Amino acid sequence: MPATPALDVSVRPMPLEIAQRYARLPEYRHIFDKVFGRPEVMTDGISLPAMQGEMDAHNVRQILVSGADSRRVNGLHVENDWVASLMRDMPGRVVGGVGLDMTRPLMELTREIERCVGELGFSFVKLFPYSVDMAPHDRRFYPIYAKCCELDVPVWTQVGHTAGLMPSEPGRPIHLDRVALDFPDLRIVGGHIGWPWEQEMIAMALKHPNVYVSTCGHAPDHWPEAFVQFLKTRGKRKVVFGSNWPYISYDRYFEKFAELGLAPETEQLFLRDNLLRVLGPRFAARGAAQ
Repeated sequence: MPATPALDVSVRPMPLEIAQRYARLPEYRHIFDKVFGRPEVMTDGISLPAMQGEMDAHNVRQILVSGADSRRVNGLHVENDWVASLMRDMPGRVVGGVGLDMTRPLMELTREIERCVGELGFSFVKLFPYSVDMAPHDRRFYPIYAKCCELDVPVWTQVGHTAGLMPSEPGRPIHLDRVALDFPDLRIVGGHIGWPWEQEMIAMALKHPNVYVSTCGHAPDHWPEAFVQFLKTRGKRKVVFGSNWPYISYDRYFEKFAELGLAPETEQLFLRDNLLRVLGPRFAARGAAQ
């Protein structure tokens, strides 16, 4: 168990009611069965007490959980209000993120961000450009970025290939270059390392002060060599811990993580401090990081 109380930037709770929604979609059955070898998650779900037990066993203090809304694309929907209820059920353990359906009118989306941040206490916005087959520098995302800057909340966006049977091109990390240039104050986390374009993601994190990269969706034994070197050296303040649990169990993740042999300072930055910096002063002011 790591000594640092960790913050996981990407978790998808899978109680049976939610797992059944994912199980209806072939792209997610493919992910859990063929890619991660955990088909039982789709059929049985994982109870919230069991999830919290895994967190406790590995000193994962808080998890970032977002809504998801792809009703117009494939029917998947995890309500933002469901995430808010999870925050109430697990006080101090869940950090809420706004899920958006990018096919809806943009003013509806900006109002939903305002509602979730202002009324529900959410701390970030989560985007899946591949779900609408749009690159993150598409003009439809720009009002979202502007609203996040106004409210001082970060954006997590998927980078790299999709694992599921969905288009991967929107996940090219180089697409973040234009976004970061146009919104230099926007704190951006690119999820999933960016593989197989991890060098592009490293370049974006090095170039832009407010661009970070997370490891969600990849167990440490599958991290590219260049990425491990980046984490241990000049990227130690730009990489944040993410598992994408339950795609990867905490047992597997932390078994392999221990083999990396990170210096204590780097481990602290990776598991906690870098993400606290991403979440910013609004998060710290609420005392959510206690």
